[in-house]
Amino acid sequence: MNYGWPEVTYGLDYGGAPIGKGVTASAKTQQPIYYWDPVVAPSGMAYYQGKEFPEWDGAFLIGGLVAQSVVVVHLEDDRVAFEERVPLGARVRDVKVGPDGAVYAVTEMRGAGSQIVRLSRAES
Repeated sequence: MNYGWPEVTYGLDYGGAPIGKGVTASAKTQQPIYYWDPVVAPSGMAYYQGKEFPEWDGAFLIGGLVAQSVVVVHLEDDRVAFEERVPLGARVRDVKVGPDGAVYAVTEMRGAGSQIVRLSRAES
């Protein structure tokens, strides 16, 4: 498959200008199945199987550097049905699912270093 990068893109350069000529489609290339605009800057990714968040079972958890969140992508029939975001207020470098079903995210903030954040259900 030729998705066209960098001649065909939805992206913007760091300065805000379109990458290339700003062309988003071409007869010579395949359109993306799913993309973010604006970009979330995806980093680490994990497939969720667990009991801590049953509504996430079968979803992909993607770290978002620019989104500063864990992006939860739900699939239906091998397509993205919808997504939700868990804001963490810091760049998310990696995401893992622990044996307890909790989600662990490695975050970083400029000047504050990195830390591991554990996502789990709140105790009632």
